Amino acid sequence: MPSDGKRNSRCTAMQESDHLFEKVLDLSENGLFLIDSERKIVLWNEWMVKASSIERDEAIGFTFSEVFPALAGKRVASVINAALDSRTASLLSRSLNKAIFPLFFAGGNGEKHRIEQSVTVKPIRSNGDDYCLVQITDVTSMVQREEVLKVLAKEAEEALHAAEDVSRFKSEFTSTVSHELRTPLTSIRGSLGLVSSGVMGALQPEVNKLIDIAYSNTERLLFLINDILDIDKIESGNMSFVMEAVDLMPLLKQAIEANQPYGDQYQVHYCLKEEVAQGIKVHADRDRLMQVFNNLLSNAAKFSSENSDVEINVIQKGGMVRVEVKDSGIGIPLKFQSRIFEKFSQADGSDTRKVGGTGLGLSISKAIMEMMKGAIGFATEEGKGTTFYIDLCLYDAEKVT
Repeated sequence: MPSDGKRNSRCTAMQESDHLFEKVLDLSENGLFLIDSERKIVLWNEWMVKASSIERDEAIGFTFSEVFPALAGKRVASVINAALDSRTASLLSRSLNKAIFPLFFAGGNGEKHRIEQSVTVKPIRSNGDDYCLVQITDVTSMVQREEVLKVLAKEAEEALHAAEDVSRFKSEFTSTVSHELRTPLTSIRGSLGLVSSGVMGALQPEVNKLIDIAYSNTERLLFLINDILDIDKIESGNMSFVMEAVDLMPLLKQAIEANQPYGDQYQVHYCLKEEVAQGIKVHADRDRLMQVFNNLLSNAAKFSSENSDVEINVIQKGGMVRVEVKDSGIGIPLKFQSRIFEKFSQADGSDTRKVGGTGLGLSISKAIMEMMKGAIGFATEEGKGTTFYIDLCLYDAEKVT
């Protein structure tokens, strides 16, 4: 049998251990209290004292329903009974149970704010006795972040809807105005063309010059409207493509022939090198590819020096074919090269620039080439001209089918 001294020493050690255990619990950042099988609270940590304003001597030794009378018959009471009676653990989430216990923290201005909680109820057995540990986690900051995120998400959704409305309005407005302008301009251009051709009779040189100026300006307006409509189709994803096997050389020669009168205005001649084998077929949309050819050829004429040649080369590389259009202009300034395929971009954007244009052609050509699974690029040197090139996929009947 242990002596009285040893027995007293052991009791003292257990008391010190219990006291140390309580201190450890008081350092916890969560609320903790323990309930015995008689539903009486036997442990109440410092976090619970501060959050509930209930001192230890007001909680320990009292039943759960005496300390929290408002929770009698509520779900938290039932899960505590389940933990003690059938040893069932439970989690009471804030999203389903909102604020479970009447717990508060003091704000900076001294006002009390309700603590949002997540509650864990766990059964414990010690020396044959059943207990229930209730742990309360403060999730107030998390809930506040969720509320902020909800507000931000709602604002973002509203902003997205507003942007979609603006985009739709812009698209509808652009389409309506462009079509309303194109119809009368087409009629005006046709009438001016007839008058200029002499169908209506001979005109005096001064009158004929004015008619030619009006006809030229009408064509410029139509080009601008068509470019704006194409940009709108690209942005809305409504530009249609009919991909097929296109015989490259005949189409390129057709484009050169169609653009030569335009080149004549700048005293520029298009020169196609015949080094490439005939019969090359590419996988492309015929009309859209012609649109890209027209843009590159007209740009080359505008930026070439007078009495010069625009050189066109066709080079086959594996499963691709490259078409190069080389001018003899002054080249593209270094500071402008990174923006050359942007909408409305021009090296000289002033009203006094020597060549006309909308600054949309290259942007449209880039979009067309990408949609046809090709590419567009350039090589330039200031004072020595620029070479624009497009890469097209060779037509492969087996892959297409």
